[in-house]
Amino acid sequence: MGVVKPTFFSLIFLLALAACDPNSVFEENLKIEDAEWNRGQKAIFSFNIEDTTEVYELYFNFRHAGDYPYKNIYLFSRTISPSNKLAVDTAQMILADNQGRWMGKGIGDIYDYRFQFKKGDLFPESGTYTIEIEQGMRNEVLPNVTDIGISVMKQND
Repeated sequence: MGVVKPTFFSLIFLLALAACDPNSVFEENLKIEDAEWNRGQKAIFSFNIEDTTEVYELYFNFRHAGDYPYKNIYLFSRTISPSNKLAVDTAQMILADNQGRWMGKGIGDIYDYRFQFKKGDLFPESGTYTIEIEQGMRNEVLPNVTDIGISVMKQND
């Protein structure tokens, strides 16, 4: 399986966003090729943590088309520390209410979500952390998923 890669425009957009928020440590969104996320296809993000005393929040960013076939998505994540310690997590993101209405911010037929995955998280080592995300749905190919990303923020008190 391949690796999801950033597009030039998504990088420019994210740089502009990060410049606006002093609490932003890292943000990157990767485009899913042909809007079909294959099981086992990893979205890989690497970022540097310098301050190990700071408390952080971790968000998953998710974008899909209006004809995405489910009202949720399961994500499997692996966090690898600078000393190669591994933490594995599963997250379920609810995308639609009980009536089937999308809950994300929509422009046209595209919906964006930012889910808080961790709050009050500490990174005990300084250095480069890597987070790998895979879709955990039953479908081998998950259609109409356009982007996946993460945001790491310093927690506001």
